[in-house]
Formats: sequence, C-alpha cells, structure tokens
Amino acid sequence: MRYFCALLGRKCMEKDSFLLALFEDKIHELIGLCDERKRLIDNLELSLKEKEEAMQQNKREMTSLQTKYTNLLTARNLAQDIDGFKNAQKRVNKLVREVDACIALLK
Repeated sequence: MRYFCALLGRKCMEKDSFLLALFEDKIHELIGLCDERKRLIDNLELSLKEKEEAMQQNKREMTSLQTKYTNLLTARNLAQDIDGFKNAQKRVNKLVREVDACIALLK
C-alpha cells in the first residue's frame, strides 16, 4: 500500500508540475498579449493626439479665414457705399447746377 501511495504521489507531482508549466506558459502568453495591447494603445493615443493637434490647427485656420472673409465683405460693402455716395453727390451737384442755371435765367 505504501508503494502505491508513493507511486500515486509521484504521478500527482508530475501532473502538478505539468499544470504549473502550462500555467506559466499561459501567463507568459497573456503578458505578451498585454504588452502588445499596451503598444497598440500607445500608438492609438499618439495618433489621436496628432489628429487633435491637426484639428486645432484647422480650427485656427478656419477662424482666420472667416475673419478675412468678413473683412473682405466689409470692404466690398464700404466700396459700394462709397460708389453710391459718389453717385449721389454727382446727382446733387447736377441738380444744384440746374437750379443755379434756372436762377440765372430768372434774373
């Protein structure tokens, strides 16, 4: 009976050693997967940061272009207003000359 227990104990130890080795292999595999995921996450975070910086740059450029567009619209409107003012001034001057001519005729 003693021999049987010793034999059984040896098989149990071999089985335990096999399971322990298998467990270690799986742990190392899991650690490798974790490291791979960490590298992937780092790369994705870097890519995200680059895209956010590009987006901020695009927003600044868009704001600058909107300001330039608004300034151009204002300048165009002012130019049109100046042209309109000059035309109105010419009409008023023409009317004044006509009135002066009429007054001269009446004298």
